[in-house]
Amino acid sequence: MAAGDDTTSPELWRCDPDELGELLQEKEKAVRLLQVEVLDIVAAIHRRNVGKTLGHRNTLGMLQDLLRLSPTEASRRYKRALNLCPSQALTGETLAPTLSIASHAMRRGELADSQIDTIVGVVNRLPARVTIKDREEAEASLVEHAKRYTAHQAWPKSGDGSMTTWTPTDQRRPNMKTRHHAANCPCTPGQTGA
Repeated sequence: MAAGDDTTSPELWRCDPDELGELLQEKEKAVRLLQVEVLDIVAAIHRRNVGKTLGHRNTLGMLQDLLRLSPTEASRRYKRALNLCPSQALTGETLAPTLSIASHAMRRGELADSQIDTIVGVVNRLPARVTIKDREEAEASLVEHAKRYTAHQAWPKSGDGSMTTWTPTDQRRPNMKTRHHAANCPCTPGQTGA
């Protein structure tokens, strides 16, 4: 069976293990690429305030009502759209996504939703004093590790079990969120990773 053949569930038992693995990866990438299209629509809904126009509370309310999403899942999609989709300036100019490196990887189907959510969460929790260059380095490092490692390898936990955050190399005094940061965390610049 060649990749891309239409395979119905009853025929899957005929596939050899390698074919099933390839088919799973192929279909997952297709789902991820479709999710990008959904996020672009969510971003457009937000920019144009379509939720209120159509009688919903807001964009989150529209996602919950129309797609029957839980408040948690609606919020996740909303955050992905705001951070990973292009926006528009008041002049009509298209602006790059806030997290453009993660956006490019997402648009190639390289990141799972949970990886995207983690990247968005970690980068958005960085202190305001972190430079744009350091934010981009953190984002690039997180994206690279997400593409190469499984979830438990790419997202090391701190001693208290919470998700670690990237610590800029020039940070002099750790704050509460970063003081338990693992010294060998792959998201710290200069580290080789696990």
